[in-house]
Amino acid sequence: MLRPVMAEEPMVDLPLAVQGGGRCSRWPRGFLPFAALYGEHRHRGRVHAFVTFASSGLDETIFRALNLAGTDPVLDRIFVFFTILTGVYVIFLVAVPLWLKGLREATFDVLLVLGITILVSEAIKYLVGRARPCDTLSNVRTLAGYRCSAEFDPAFPSGHASRAFAVAGFLAIRFRWKVGVPAGVAAVLAGLSRVYLGLHWPSDILGGAVVGIALALLVEYVSRRVGLYQRIRRRIVEAIPHLRRRTA
Repeated sequence: MLRPVMAEEPMVDLPLAVQGGGRCSRWPRGFLPFAALYGEHRHRGRVHAFVTFASSGLDETIFRALNLAGTDPVLDRIFVFFTILTGVYVIFLVAVPLWLKGLREATFDVLLVLGITILVSEAIKYLVGRARPCDTLSNVRTLAGYRCSAEFDPAFPSGHASRAFAVAGFLAIRFRWKVGVPAGVAAVLAGLSRVYLGLHWPSDILGGAVVGIALALLVEYVSRRVGLYQRIRRRIVEAIPHLRRRTA
């Protein structure tokens, strides 16, 4: 079932502009393909920030091309699967196998990556306050059970994408390409699923990927270079029953 959502057109339609508080600043023309616009507008009585691509309409164009929910039952099942996969289940799908293999330190690190990623992405969501496409565009294709909430639920960055890319980034760094490539493919499909279902803009996915990968790199750096972190981690994992095989 498709659910057309009638809403006002996006408020920013000026090229290379940053709007907010009655001010307008110009970006250098050479940044047109890449410039992000930042501004403020009112949504349900509160002022919040939003991020959107420049007036080329690239974000919406890509969204319309990928938002195909309800057009193919097979694709619907595939993308719903990847959306579910990168929900809370990602914690068990990654952490449990690592722990059972005796990779205690890797388990601790990946749980830390996920925890920080969730906190950071949620904080950014409410700082930016960007509306979802299914809240702001008309004729968005959605599926039952995967529609915009009645209450305002910020879009940028995508939490699913940030978690998926955080895990993929961590696995690629720690275990190299044999594990990192499949995890990366799954992360890309998870990100695409959010656009397919009409729940996120493509730039939400890009933002989530940047957040997730950056935090994976940060935790990996700290885990290898900071002695205090290593000592705390060792004490925690040694206090928990585990299989004694090897550490990562």
